[in-house]
Amino acid sequence: MPGFVFHLAIDLIENGLAGMGGIKYSTVIRTFNSEKTLAITLDSLQRQTLAPSEYIFVDSGSTDGTLDLLPADSVIHNFVGAEFNFAEALNQGISHVSTAYVLIISSHTALGVDNSIEFALDLLRLNENIGAAYFDTYKQGVDCGALRYKLIDESNFDGFCGLSNTCSIIKVPLLRKRGFRPEVFTAEDQEWAKWLFFSEKKAVARILGSGALNHNPRKDSLRKRLNEYVSIAYYTNRDLLGFHNIAKLAVNVFRQPEPRPWLRLRFFHLVLCFRLIACHFVKPASKSRYF
Repeated sequence: MPGFVFHLAIDLIENGLAGMGGIKYSTVIRTFNSEKTLAITLDSLQRQTLAPSEYIFVDSGSTDGTLDLLPADSVIHNFVGAEFNFAEALNQGISHVSTAYVLIISSHTALGVDNSIEFALDLLRLNENIGAAYFDTYKQGVDCGALRYKLIDESNFDGFCGLSNTCSIIKVPLLRKRGFRPEVFTAEDQEWAKWLFFSEKKAVARILGSGALNHNPRKDSLRKRLNEYVSIAYYTNRDLLGFHNIAKLAVNVFRQPEPRPWLRLRFFHLVLCFRLIACHFVKPASKSRYF
């Protein structure tokens, strides 16, 4: 009985500390001429019931007013490398983290619900089998209601749903054990999630209802979608390289009902088919671009 009381007291203390901001976490933010969107990102973090204990910025040579917006006492790390690389930028930023949890958030992303991070940290703190959590982008008319989550693991991972470095919280020891692979262009977060699922046997919590908004002007570009699909097919879900899948995509080149409005999508599917076929002969490669 004394032992039970002791552990109960410790749990109550920990929960109390959590409610008073006892859980500390760092945030890593990649920046490059982000003056127009960074203020919105920082404001959403400051409004959280648990604000970051340290800010780490990985800047890639901003020439606008981005650096003037950074909070006092921030760690400013200038990206090291001849060419910008998403995975390498994250790895460099994470090397400065001094807490057990890290929020990775893009400088064009904001959270609309003020207890979103506290909700995610409670999940990570109380569940040993959850290694990370990410905030799904808000969808008008669909993503409404209370904060809730769905677990993603090796049983339901399709290569696309594992993680999102746009806005995610990860247990730092796992990132110390294995960082993001620089050669995995565009899909470094999904490839890391695959490692987490199959090697570490841990899950990821996909959080809905956080009001996460993505202000990236390139988020829906066909080129970005093309690179993401090819990278995911090669590094996280090889079934997508199968000729049965390529044949299904090829049908979309001819199946669109209206030729003119769908011309770009026809071309997208045509190029995608050729690039997936090329993956059988040559390892795909693409350069990272922040905006």
